Amino acid sequence: MAKANEIEIAVAEVVDHLRMTGQFSPALRAVVQRKITSEAAKKARIRVSNGELQKAADTFRVANGLNKASDTDRWLKSNGLSLEAFEEFLETNILINKFKDSLEKKTGKGKYLASTGIKESVREMIYQDWLAKAMK
Repeated sequence: MAKANEIEIAVAEVVDHLRMTGQFSPALRAVVQRKITSEAAKKARIRVSNGELQKAADTFRVANGLNKASDTDRWLKSNGLSLEAFEEFLETNILINKFKDSLEKKTGKGKYLASTGIKESVREMIYQDWLAKAMK
């Protein structure tokens, strides 16, 4: 349940709106993918340290202009989120990134780099990095 201008809005209304506008399935798919990946990371014994979680929280706060603890508390409350939900979201992000790193280390990259489009994208990124350094 949420309120906007003292008008109560039920979660079911939000879900119906998302379904009617075609946004529900992509959102659900993203949540399912996050859950599957974080569970796979945990099964692979990938862990998140308190330091990593703190760094992610600090990065999130800076990116969202949450300079003080009170700013973060206000943001969480205005978005209907608990501190636990915030930390779980960040932990899941870290697990997913670490899992991707582990997949990259285990997977032969040749198969993917053989694709002309991917190879060209990597080539362009390398060039852009070089160009940025050359122009300094």
